[in-house]
Amino acid sequence: MNIEEAKSVRIVDFLTRLGHHAQYVKSEQYWYLSPLRKEVSPSFKVNDRENEWYDFGEAIGGDLVELGRYLCGMGSVSEALAYIERTAGNASLPRIRLPAALPRPVEADMKNLMVIPLRHHALLSYLQSRMIDADIGRMFCKEIHYELRQRHYFALAFGNVSGGFEVRNAYYKGCINSKDISLIPHLHGEVQSCICLFEGFMDFLSYLTLRQMKDSTVCIDVPCDYLVMNSVGNLRKTLAHLQGYGQIHCYLDND
Repeated sequence: MNIEEAKSVRIVDFLTRLGHHAQYVKSEQYWYLSPLRKEVSPSFKVNDRENEWYDFGEAIGGDLVELGRYLCGMGSVSEALAYIERTAGNASLPRIRLPAALPRPVEADMKNLMVIPLRHHALLSYLQSRMIDADIGRMFCKEIHYELRQRHYFALAFGNVSGGFEVRNAYYKGCINSKDISLIPHLHGEVQSCICLFEGFMDFLSYLTLRQMKDSTVCIDVPCDYLVMNSVGNLRKTLAHLQGYGQIHCYLDND
């Protein structure tokens, strides 16, 4: 078995052959108790559409070859391939058809980018539809204009630590330039003892709106810094940054 053949094996079927069964399935996401360690709550996810896995407890993931290496005690690729082939047995596991190449990201075709203060009424109306205060939106977001396939578009832009932007409007969600976490300190140059963690920037803006309304059932009434992950793929960076905080308040998606 070579690498491409191993990558084409469906991870869900491979785990079933090993005796691991999903605790629950949600939108092609299969959640397992990790096969790499003992746990009582499922934190090992398989994206069945992409045929990739991610262990949130260890902040590691990849394709079936990489999983085979971890199951073999971080052995070589050849050892992982042999292990996968032995597990498949004489009757090969079902295969999936992988795309010949990843589609070109739409962001790569964006041209004539321009970032300005947030003021377009359509974007402010979008924030209002999400129950987010317009002044808070203006404080933390910019307005980005760009051309794509000879048409003009505009959206909210939320900056990250690498100089990139999370981009959002009512019809589009994406990222321009580097994907990274966003840090919003309570005071520049000073680290607080408490930090609030969010998965997406719209959650962060919603939190600030509730805080402005003095909603004590949700919000923390002490000075704190804020971190927006912008993607679960940034988990490793997030965990590294959280090391310096005594209190961490998580406002994450319930999945």
